[in-house]
Amino acid sequence: MSKFFVYDESMTNTKAKITTAKLAAMSDIIASEKKFLNAGDASTPNALTLDADVLIAVGNSVFRTAETELTVSNLDTGTGFTVGSDYYVYCCDPSSGSDTSDVDEEYKISLNSTYPDGYTAENSRKIGGFHYGIVRVTDDTGKAVGTDSKEYGTAWTSNVYTGILPASVWTVLHRPKCEDPSGMVYVSGGLWADIYLDSDDGNDGLASVYNATPITGTESLNWYIAVEKARRVGKRLPSYADFIQYAYGSPEGTDSGNTNAWSATGNTARQVTGYVKNAVSAVGCRDCVGNVWEWLDELCLDPTATAWNWQDVLGSGFGDAYIPSQTALHALFAGGAWDNGIHDGARAVDASRYPWHVNTHVGVRCVCDSR
Repeated sequence: MSKFFVYDESMTNTKAKITTAKLAAMSDIIASEKKFLNAGDASTPNALTLDADVLIAVGNSVFRTAETELTVSNLDTGTGFTVGSDYYVYCCDPSSGSDTSDVDEEYKISLNSTYPDGYTAENSRKIGGFHYGIVRVTDDTGKAVGTDSKEYGTAWTSNVYTGILPASVWTVLHRPKCEDPSGMVYVSGGLWADIYLDSDDGNDGLASVYNATPITGTESLNWYIAVEKARRVGKRLPSYADFIQYAYGSPEGTDSGNTNAWSATGNTARQVTGYVKNAVSAVGCRDCVGNVWEWLDELCLDPTATAWNWQDVLGSGFGDAYIPSQTALHALFAGGAWDNGIHDGARAVDASRYPWHVNTHVGVRCVCDSR
């Protein structure tokens, strides 16, 4: 360790010299608001606004932003956004760190999570990102509204549009604390939730991605395994209160059709994530209602069970449960399954199963706290 900066009016001491490299090392990213990137609404569904006066260090250069609108014109490749995709926003230095070249920064939007096309890791800086998909129309307070602007008003269930999910926009200062912030939305109070029912990430963890098969008991998932898989990606299971928050605005299921949720009583299997367009909540979570139930991080006891004893029900090598029957300990799950019809909903809950139960109708969606 050594002193990084000293005061020397003559600047003969090298530690007193002010260089862009030193400024870059000291400034990193400085903003008055952590959320310095913001999405538009239904009138500007493909636009992001970058706040003014954010200091961004890129390599040895430091830039001060002006208020800037970012659109598809900022894509590094292609001419439009793709539904179900995560995009990353970069501040780029065309001068590659030159001390003498007075060239303004460029902003690129890319599907690449490391650096955008035409730049490198040395002359670009990831400053945030977003998910592009289906957005439910809400008012300024986050209420799901119809075409008459009233909560649950005229045609509210289908009052959605395709665009940047406002709640999915993250920055390096406003983001979940898990390693990968993609595929998530900000709910409230420091809570982030996966946009999609989780699927297998191929590395013994979970992923929130579009058009994937949600993991369930078909893949031997139970409550314990869901908890373990969530931990591997830096997330956790939601509480019932968490579910109520991120599921709000999702239409109720119906017995006869799948227009608003994958719920019709004639369905025979789970559906891929994000399949039903209207099955989206006010913050942008898909399939909170229908498709598969979601394990919650809450337990209860069967109130009718009274024969307390040690029960060997937790699996070999995991100890025993002292409970009043072999199936007395129950874990909640919420939302509904593919064939529960009108019983599916944004407050639907089931307390009938135990945490070691393997059920093909039950999956998982993870949440995470803010960094």
